[in-house]
Amino acid sequence: MGILIFNRNDSERRALSLLMKTEENTVFDTSDALEALHLLRKENIAVIMAGPDIGGIDRREFKGIVSKLNPGVSVIFTSPFNRKDKDFLVNIEEFVQLINDALHSEGKLRRELKDVKQFSYAIADRLLQIFAVNDKYFFNNDHLVSELSGRIAHKMGLDDHIVESIRMAALLRDLGRVVIHQQILEETKKLNQAELIPVKAHPIHTMQILRHVRFPWNLDSIISQHHEHYDGSGYPMGLKGREISIGARIINVVDAYYAMTTDRPYRKALPRDKAVVEIRHNAGGQFDPEVVEVFLSAVTEEPADATTKRRILIFEREPNVAAMIKLGTTENGVEVIHATSSIEAISRIRQKNPQLIIADTDALEPETFMKFYNTALQTAASAPRNFLFIVKDREFLTRFNGPVDYVVKPLNIDQITAKIKSLLYASVELPAQEEVKGLTGSLEDFNLTDIIQILSLGLKTARVEITRDEDKGTLYLLRGKIVHASVSSLRGPDAFFELIRWDKGNFFILHGQVTNDVNITLDTMHLLIEACTILDERQANRTPRLHKVSKIS
Repeated sequence: MGILIFNRNDSERRALSLLMKTEENTVFDTSDALEALHLLRKENIAVIMAGPDIGGIDRREFKGIVSKLNPGVSVIFTSPFNRKDKDFLVNIEEFVQLINDALHSEGKLRRELKDVKQFSYAIADRLLQIFAVNDKYFFNNDHLVSELSGRIAHKMGLDDHIVESIRMAALLRDLGRVVIHQQILEETKKLNQAELIPVKAHPIHTMQILRHVRFPWNLDSIISQHHEHYDGSGYPMGLKGREISIGARIINVVDAYYAMTTDRPYRKALPRDKAVVEIRHNAGGQFDPEVVEVFLSAVTEEPADATTKRRILIFEREPNVAAMIKLGTTENGVEVIHATSSIEAISRIRQKNPQLIIADTDALEPETFMKFYNTALQTAASAPRNFLFIVKDREFLTRFNGPVDYVVKPLNIDQITAKIKSLLYASVELPAQEEVKGLTGSLEDFNLTDIIQILSLGLKTARVEITRDEDKGTLYLLRGKIVHASVSSLRGPDAFFELIRWDKGNFFILHGQVTNDVNITLDTMHLLIEACTILDERQANRTPRLHKVSKIS
């Protein structure tokens, strides 16, 4: 929490600074009025303690200036310390304790409010994913628009509270679609004017749905205006330029980008580069040029577009497993495709060329299923492809000549998600110059805990090499059990616990590699439990005591 002491008396200013400084408080002090205002804009100030002389400015006027620059900041005026009359009757130490107690309470309330905001966003995000899980056009769209809109708002230097409001508004912006007939949403031809009326009214319907919900942000203008265009050609009110809120201007760009780069009933997705060209071409027309400029820098950080996504085809009669997998793998780099018949499945294999095919063996009679499997195996056989079977029991697997990947009903979402990650990323090979085949990836996408769980689940024997900048560590697993760890001068469990802390870098998995240097005898599950404790402690220690607040553009 920040305290600004603005006092022209050097001795009083220094004394107050020493008294107010605690582990929870950061104290800034100055004798200059302009510097005081600069600090107020730049730092996270909660309280200003101003001396009797504030440069000839009236106290009420000074409070008004502070309120405009940083609403919510408390201003306290202090009398000279050496006065004994009725204007200063409070003991200074008691006064300081009172301020510190108030700041401590305010800090606790702010932390609690932050937790409430994070929970509100997370639960809304998850519920929207659940409601749209079987929508092949709009599933996870709200999440993607929200996250990219938030990053753009942050890059533009907007206040944290405004960034939060933009993320939440982007998440909820299209709730009004529930009043639009499904036939219109799935129409493959251009809509006529009558059909467009309910479509263009959906921002207003969203506001009506949310009118009784009390959010810690003001979302009304952002949601109602997110289809307004910079040149005034949008809807529902035909606003233009700065008449449109900054949040709505940001969401308008991002919404259009994801609409272009995902499949719609009336057209296929555009490649990312073509969508970016369209966005740039319409800067100053449909889109705010300033927002487009920041969008172009932010979109380069986005995951791969649809042409390079890893694809999963799920063949089952009802989309139950597909829903489970979609909710378990919501990252943008994975596309989940569903088919309800063998004919549809083979057709989607030819069209989408998935890296992983998951098939429920109950979807067909055993002999028919074997025919489907052989056909799928031969279709576009040049592409790397893995199969994962969902079976009632292992007896069905005896029909196959070699080892196959499978999960047994009833399904466990963690187990099937781990299997999918293992099979999806198993198609990535080391660079040719390494002259050894293995698996490679980034720890940011696939952390060490995930890797160990998958290798343990498959009872794998392997060497795992982890690199971070110039540092390199090594793990060995023997039939799924960790038997060796080393990094720098550390060996054994200490080395393992050091490696588990790495959240950035790369990994290389080399199967079939063994070592005679066994320095870990502890149970692997015990090691992972200890590792989870370490990761939780690291996350707790990352929580900063002070939060910088950027100025509003």
